[in-house]
Formats: sequence, C-alpha cells, structure tokens
Amino acid sequence: MKLVTPLINWSRMPQEYVPGKCNIGTRGRAIRLSTGLVLIALSVVLAFTVFNPLNHLVRLGLILPIYIGFLAALEGTMSFCVLHASRGTYDLHEPKGMAIGSSSTLEKVGSEEWKKLDRRKARLMHLEALAGAIFVAGLLALT
Repeated sequence: MKLVTPLINWSRMPQEYVPGKCNIGTRGRAIRLSTGLVLIALSVVLAFTVFNPLNHLVRLGLILPIYIGFLAALEGTMSFCVLHASRGTYDLHEPKGMAIGSSSTLEKVGSEEWKKLDRRKARLMHLEALAGAIFVAGLLALT
C-alpha cells in the first residue's frame, strides 16, 4: 500500500501554474521522466560495455549525459521545467512535451516575483542534478 502512495500523489499534482512549484502538465512530466531514466540507463550501460576496457577516467566523460538525465528526471518528478523557468513561461498542456516554443498553449509568467521564484527553483534543480551526476559518474569511474 505504501509503494502506491507516491504514484497516487504524483498523479494528483496541480494542473495549474504555481510559481516555483509547477510549470508543466502531466504530458510534459511523463515525457521528461521517461527521457531522463532512459538517458541514465544508457549511460550506465555504456560505462560497462563500451568504456569497460578503456581507462576508468574515461567514464567520467559520461557526466554530461547523466546530468541531463538527472535533470530531465527531476523535471518529470517535480512538475517543473528549468527551460520554462529561464524563459519566464509555463505550459500545462504541452503537445510535444518539450519547451521548444511552438506550443499554442504556452503562457508568459505575469509577475517578476514569480519569475524570481521559478529561477531559484531551476538553480536548485541544476545543483541537485549536478550532484547526482558527479556521484554516479564517480561510482562508474571507480568500478
């Protein structure tokens, strides 16, 4: 029962813009989460197959795809896109799941204070993704 609770709470995320908390909808979250998990898994597989016979320090080069994977996974779990935050926009009904600017449902954030909250949240997410990427790439380099 306790394993299902986070999934139920995840599906009940607000479907409205909340400054510093939510700027993407359900479709965008699902696409970002799956993309992030795939990138992280591919990086780990590459580390053990392609880069295995090479020097261990070469595996540290995987820090970039791991970082992008962690950032995408964080965006999916937190319902918050760092690219939207940097642009001062939000899109709760993204047709493609990416902040590429071609969405007809893209909205501008109305307040400078709200933009500041979004940018602060984005910086925190970048730091979390970087810390996770450094940790995982370090573990891969040591194996």
